[in-house]
Amino acid sequence: METSRFQDFIGASEPMRMVYDAIQQVADSSINVLVRGESGTSKELVARALVALSRRAKKPYIRLNCAALPENLIESELFGSEKGAFTGATEARPGQIELADTGTIFLDEIATLTLPLQTKLLRVLEDRQVQRLGGRTLRKIDFRLICATNEPLEEMIRTGRFREDLYYRIHVVPIQLPPLRRRTSDVPLLCEHFLQVHCRANGLPVKHLAADALQVFEEHSWPGNVRELENLIQRLVITVRGEAIRASHLPPNLLAQSMAAQERILLPEAGTDFDEEIERLEIALLTTALKRSQGSKSAAARLLHLDGQRMKYLCRKYSI
Repeated sequence: METSRFQDFIGASEPMRMVYDAIQQVADSSINVLVRGESGTSKELVARALVALSRRAKKPYIRLNCAALPENLIESELFGSEKGAFTGATEARPGQIELADTGTIFLDEIATLTLPLQTKLLRVLEDRQVQRLGGRTLRKIDFRLICATNEPLEEMIRTGRFREDLYYRIHVVPIQLPPLRRRTSDVPLLCEHFLQVHCRANGLPVKHLAADALQVFEEHSWPGNVRELENLIQRLVITVRGEAIRASHLPPNLLAQSMAAQERILLPEAGTDFDEEIERLEIALLTTALKRSQGSKSAAARLLHLDGQRMKYLCRKYSI
């Protein structure tokens, strides 16, 4: 396995390695897992990896986005319905939980379920039986539950919007996905991957990010996380002519944020002492050059394009 890849994930940063370890630890069990993380952090990839590495890999895998259906349909979608259970129910239909029998069900955006639906789901988790709307028969179901949310469930419990007992049922093992701004070392890997994917999908030669564009990408905070990054790459693949994507091709908001970040570092709002900043910069350059040259002042002087006498003077000046 490549060190930068795990299942469908791309990334070799320490935060992502912790995610990979957590997935591997629990994948082959039947324990309930709650995937947490900001929108766009690829929470469904965790569910898919858990399924792929489990003994249920060849069994049904059902995915349901709880926020994607209107409230009057989500109940029958989850639990199924018998003929005549409601207007339009012209035949009996199994629900998604029933279809997941022997396999896995992934409930995305679990926090959007209403309290009555939370109560019914809790009963199914406790009894491992499901009753269709309008039905009287209880059907025994063997399934593994994986849920995902970007909502603060603990706060929802305090305000009465989420059942505490359901929380403890689904929160047996939490897996927290880091936002992209906390794994910036993965940005070049993700860019390269998405460039290949979307160039291939559009029958184009593979493009690459020029150094100035990559720097902007690495400085961006990515509030939309991996999804935002992929969407931007997809747009650039189509709109940029030639094989090199440069900073000049990037949206103004990315460039503005990059320049603003540099300005804040160079000159804080409260101002700074010019001489102190120059001293700090000189010390940083000297110590970095000495470290890279393993303490050799002559080699460090060559890295900094300094003559030997000036190098010695600066080292004495700063007691290095």
